[in-house]
Amino acid sequence: MDEATRPQKPTRPDGPSAETATMNRLGPQLVHLLFSASKTVQVHDLSNRATQRVLTELMVSLQELLQETGQLELCISTDFLLINDVRIMVEPQHFGTFHFIIEEMKKRDVEAVEFLPGVNQEEMGKFLKIFFHESPQEGVFDHLCTEFREVGIKHVKLVQWVERVKHLADETGEKREIREESNQVFFRTVMLMGEVLKGIEQRRVIQFQKAERLTQQMVDIIQADESILVGLTSIRNFDEYTFAHSVNVCILSMVIADRLRFYKSDIARLGVAALLHDIGKTYIPETILNKPGKLDEKDWELMKYHTFFGVKELSRVKHLREIEDGLFVALQHHVHYDRNGYPQRPDGWDLQLFTRIVTVADYYDAMTTPRVYAGDPLTPDKALGYILTKSGQIFDPFITKVFIQAMGMYPVGTVVELDSGERAVVVRQRRKGRFLHRPFVSLLGGGDNGDARVTIDLTEKTDDGKRYRRSVVKTLYDEVAEQQKASSFVDG
Repeated sequence: MDEATRPQKPTRPDGPSAETATMNRLGPQLVHLLFSASKTVQVHDLSNRATQRVLTELMVSLQELLQETGQLELCISTDFLLINDVRIMVEPQHFGTFHFIIEEMKKRDVEAVEFLPGVNQEEMGKFLKIFFHESPQEGVFDHLCTEFREVGIKHVKLVQWVERVKHLADETGEKREIREESNQVFFRTVMLMGEVLKGIEQRRVIQFQKAERLTQQMVDIIQADESILVGLTSIRNFDEYTFAHSVNVCILSMVIADRLRFYKSDIARLGVAALLHDIGKTYIPETILNKPGKLDEKDWELMKYHTFFGVKELSRVKHLREIEDGLFVALQHHVHYDRNGYPQRPDGWDLQLFTRIVTVADYYDAMTTPRVYAGDPLTPDKALGYILTKSGQIFDPFITKVFIQAMGMYPVGTVVELDSGERAVVVRQRRKGRFLHRPFVSLLGGGDNGDARVTIDLTEKTDDGKRYRRSVVKTLYDEVAEQQKASSFVDG
């Protein structure tokens, strides 16, 4: 199933807290019943009393979820199960049940199963009988879809696992190097933010369509090689903090969304919302934005109003439906996961999924960027450490885990010293958590062959296989000269 024909998720990035509570209550029950039913239908005929009993229980749970949410999609993301974008929490003693469902879906090349209104018990029985009976083989997904059609299954749809690797092409259709494309899109987006902020001063409406096109291009780049755009976020040579910060938060947010297996259109929507999350700061005087040292209480109270000013500015967009995500993100991106932060309201906030993603990206980039009033920035690894310690308080624990996995223990652009005495810059991460501490690096000053661009795999072992050839000893981000060298690599 290609991107064009793939069914789209709801336009809202996340439902209200009531829906999340429903998922937390009914989601585990549905998974357990799916597990039980999958085992029962393989032992007994569909007409058997035991089979009918477990199918009836399954349908009661399924119909309750459908009535509450209007749609139901069971999806795998890395090693988690999600229902309608909500991660289903699993107790340790029930891990085996969840693991079974995840592995069976993976074996059949299935990323998601959609249960549509109108599904009945007979249809569910046929689905379970075919899906869990079909032995994994080449072309298993297509074979499953064919069998579904032959037996008349119309209200259960499968979404195929899609490897998100794209080929980038320029306007004439000729392929370009991804790095060149990344540089152009990144700097065009920084320039767009400059135009947007200047336009606000002149009361011009935000160039929403242009922002949308640029974020769509970024999605293609991220899905081809996320490390290139992430590397560009480590460049710190812009005079205007807000320009680059907004673009960096946009990129980091979209990387998280891609790791969560969002649809391309949803990643682009998130990108636009993240790009405009701080737009309300255009209403804050520069004397406060660039004030050295800590803000006094009066200035800080005004600074906090930038969230409301952001909503005010975004509400000028002609079609509010297009900017709905941005309105929520602009208003809520400083509200913490535990409902502290600002702005406060008496009955609390229903934090949108897009907001929870942008909050992590926003804090990370702010902590690693030099600013007049913030003192020395944190090194990327220390910023990740802070985010981890505040997981469950400021940050959504699930989003935190995904972000740290994406960035790695040593984020792209980090300068490190190796046990060989060499200095290197991290250029690419691994997707598997086992070797997050062993990324790909490029040596600074050249390797054995004198090539400064040689890429080193830190999982490479000596010829006898007993030890690693190189390991990270420490980070060197406190050395300005090394940062400048690193920029030449990630900007290359």
